[in-house]
This record gives sequence, structure tokens and C-alpha cells, in this order.
Amino acid sequence: MTLPVVCIHGALRSRAGMWPTALYLRRRGMQTRTFGYATRSGGLEDHAGALQAFLHAWLGELPPRIGFLTHSMGGLVVRAWLAACRPAIDVRVAMLSPPNQGSGLARANDGNPLFHLLYGDAASVLRGPGIEGLPAAPDNAEVLVLAGGRGDARGYNPALHGDDDGVVAVEEMSLPGVQLEFVGGLHSVLQWTPAVLDRAAAFLAQEER
Repeated sequence: MTLPVVCIHGALRSRAGMWPTALYLRRRGMQTRTFGYATRSGGLEDHAGALQAFLHAWLGELPPRIGFLTHSMGGLVVRAWLAACRPAIDVRVAMLSPPNQGSGLARANDGNPLFHLLYGDAASVLRGPGIEGLPAAPDNAEVLVLAGGRGDARGYNPALHGDDDGVVAVEEMSLPGVQLEFVGGLHSVLQWTPAVLDRAAAFLAQEER
């Protein structure tokens, strides 16, 4: 069976931005769809419910195996879906620079009304409190975190601690018990970088352990 893979965008993006990503994976032999959610409206539980409805409309009953390729906040949406729905199937998730520990930039700008105006409800999501309620390492999925960054102690953004991809610090991407691989690069283009997508595709195509 061709592996179904859902590509999920990050904050202030749309599913259109993941169309090239989905096409790339489709050329690697996967059955792909892009999932869009209103990042400025609603919390992680709302987005997880929308994802469940999307999967039901596309696939009906979930197949034995499904994959997700997520960019940034999209990884949090899948973590929320795994926690809420606990699917009894083989799930593989490749996350590109996810703010798994919350976003330092969001916390630093918490008092900035322009930041809240721009990001809407995502500002609160990315600050971290809702993330803390999610299981650290999903026990019902195999997860790979692919981390962007400069590969040094400074990163691209001086406002962040240690290495970063310009938006998320590498230390913010990590999850206890989850494999993290450094691939390098800027946050905004990781989902279109062929070498990164090749690594994600290889991981998604692996058989259940």
C-alpha cells in the first residue's frame, strides 16, 4: 500500500506553502495531502480536532500506516492529535524545526500587542503553556526531529540562546526520548530543501520496528 503522508504548515502559513513539499514526497512514491488550519484562531485541541476530521474525510478508517511531515508549529498539531486520538496504528512523524519546548521569541514578545495582533491565538500556543500538557515523547508514534540552524554556538538570531534557525532555537526543538538530527538551514525554507526532504522521506518510508 502506498504510504499516505500529511504535510502540515506552521504559524502564519497556509497549506499552499506545503504544496511543493507534498509534490516532492509524491515523486518519492508517497500518497500526499496538505492539511491547513487557522493558526491565528483556536488552540492545539481545536487544530487536533480539525486534523482528525480531515483524516476521516480523506481516508475514512485510518490505514495500518500513516505519516506526517510537519513544519514548525505543525509538529505541535500532530502531537496534540496523537495525545487526543491515540490511534492504534503505525504513525511516523518527521518534524522540521518544531518549537517542542515552546518559542523563546513568543515569550520575549508576550507583552508586545503587535505580536499578538499578528499571531492571534498562536501567540499563546507558542508561548508554551498548552504544549506542557502534551506527552513529552509520544508512545504511539515514531518521531524524528530535523533541526535547522547554523551549526555553531551563535545561530542566526542573536535574540535566541545557542544555535538556532532564525526563529526557533535548537534546544527548543528537542523532545526527551525523541531522535534529533541537525540538518542546518533557515527556518523559513526547510520544508522546500531537497536534502532535508530526502531525509524525512527515508524516515517516513521505514517499516514499523
